[in-house]
Amino acid sequence: MHSVLSPSQLQLLRHLMLAEVPHPDADPVSVAVRDLEEASLPGDVQTLSWMGLLEVRAERLAITPRGRAVHFEAECAVLSTRLAEVTAFADDLQRRTPSLSAELHALRQLVSGAWSVTEAMAYVERWAH
Repeated sequence: MHSVLSPSQLQLLRHLMLAEVPHPDADPVSVAVRDLEEASLPGDVQTLSWMGLLEVRAERLAITPRGRAVHFEAECAVLSTRLAEVTAFADDLQRRTPSLSAELHALRQLVSGAWSVTEAMAYVERWAH
């Protein structure tokens, strides 16, 4: 399930993951308090509702199970990108500073999920002695 959503739509889903949000027509102050984009909110609500990602319950917006899945998919994509950047940074640091080879190898193993923090620290400790 891959959905391409705008930053404002993703932000609205993030807020809905925490709690229902008053409908913007019913409570415009809550929109400002949550720092949601007032201009795009009506369109975002309509689009996300049409996609089955949120539902309007009386005067409140609530996330649907599909909306939760799309939210987690988007969060996972962000985290995967960040981990890839950390790995690339470790590669670059290792080229610049070969003396950190053991530490950066441990970092890459940790990022990839091959090692736990405890295993990575033990590896670094073994290389230090």
